[in-house]
Amino acid sequence: MNLNDDDTVDELPARQRQVIPAADRELLELAGRALGAVRVEDVEGENWVDLHFVDGTVLPGWNPLLFYGDTFELQVQLHMTVRADAEEHRSVAAWRDDDRCTEHWDQHTDARAATARAITRAAAEVGKQHS
Repeated sequence: MNLNDDDTVDELPARQRQVIPAADRELLELAGRALGAVRVEDVEGENWVDLHFVDGTVLPGWNPLLFYGDTFELQVQLHMTVRADAEEHRSVAAWRDDDRCTEHWDQHTDARAATARAITRAAAEVGKQHS
């Protein structure tokens, strides 16, 4: 292979920058507060936030609506119950105490995404109490 100045390197196109929808941004902020975050910082052009805690630690790249590890962390840290009714109603409910949130899915949507949204919404209800 002979490389010279006329050769170019093909680059993959950059991925499209994304903005978190306002309703999802509010859910993320409230859910982050439920975990104890004192500040929720948008990461410009990304589809996640950074959580800042009072002790100075930062949890970067956080979005439980997209990253199911973050969803699981919410469920475990907030001691939530999650129950799915996949056969009859295609629904999932997540709750802690009386903050029960239910999401449904159909043949066009994803049960995992519905579960993540139910857990995040329930965590946001807990976060409202911390605001």
